[in-house]
Amino acid sequence: LGKVGRCTGPISWNHPILVEDLGFTLTQTKRSVKVTLPGPMTVVDSTLDEYYGDEIAMARAVAGVLNKEARALDDAGATVIQFDEPVFSRYPEKVLDWGIEMLDLAAEGISASTAVHICYSYPLPGVPRPIVPSYPTILPALEESSIGQISLEFEEPGLDPKLLELCPSKTIIFGCISNATESIETPEHVSERLLDAARYHPPHMLQAAPDCGLVPLSKHSSQAKLISLVEGAKLA
Repeated sequence: LGKVGRCTGPISWNHPILVEDLGFTLTQTKRSVKVTLPGPMTVVDSTLDEYYGDEIAMARAVAGVLNKEARALDDAGATVIQFDEPVFSRYPEKVLDWGIEMLDLAAEGISASTAVHICYSYPLPGVPRPIVPSYPTILPALEESSIGQISLEFEEPGLDPKLLELCPSKTIIFGCISNATESIETPEHVSERLLDAARYHPPHMLQAAPDCGLVPLSKHSSQAKLISLVEGAKLA
């Protein structure tokens, strides 16, 4: 069993954690800068609760402190603030019950663009991917959320882009590069996947992206995949 953090008292926010890092990044580039934060449901799912005794109550507290951090990042000049919710795909019924509500609380009052990343299950060596057919359930719920952008995995699970019809008003960060294999997708493959997605979603509301982080892969493979991603987007 892995070790996780414990919650032993009320959750509070004392000072910004990522604002200094954002400030440094902004001195190094003139491009837009995205900052990622964990989402409330994912924090609750990966923390041992020894205080609240109720996951919704704990999630509400987590969403409150995340919102304070997000507002500080917003004030500091972040272009996009993304909440990572990999567990959304594992617990679609919880997403409907309280996950969307807490996500919206975390993003409340932010003027920067907001995004949420939904894994379709992250690859772990020797561990089967616990795929469940969650997108048909959670995408309509996300369509009703305040979040503007949704990052989704389509490449490795081989999902049909027709699912994008379930969230027509959102910008889709479309996963068309696998994070589960070292083999390099061709630019033509990336282009084909993006054009297929554009049959079901406005092209100007599509962004090309890897399925998820490329940390499990070698540096060589990751760099080559990103080159194919850029070239494939240009082709499309």
